[in-house]
Amino acid sequence: MDITLYKRARDGKKINAEVKTKAVKLKFRERDVDLEKNIYIGRNKTCTVSIENDPLISRKHALIEHVKGTYYISDLDSMNGTYVNNHPVKKNEKVELAPGDVIKVGKTKLNVV
Repeated sequence: MDITLYKRARDGKKINAEVKTKAVKLKFRERDVDLEKNIYIGRNKTCTVSIENDPLISRKHALIEHVKGTYYISDLDSMNGTYVNNHPVKKNEKVELAPGDVIKVGKTKLNVV
């Protein structure tokens, strides 16, 4: 699917109700993702973390930045928002990430370990 569905629209509500939330693990400390660059999360195949089968995720949904040993996440003006520990990431805001945090984009959860 090449479109982003709004989660409050009829089709988005249907997917939101029918599709079980899945978990994906980000292992920063074990170098599953290159820590020296920006980490893009989205449906686009060019994203560092590409989640192609979740239509509630925008093509480029969120960005994790590594700045002087600390990780920050920001929402890239996505259709359905980015959440850290069930709190929405506001527009133009960078939220510091820590081990144990849970990032939610669309129906996908990413655990920071």
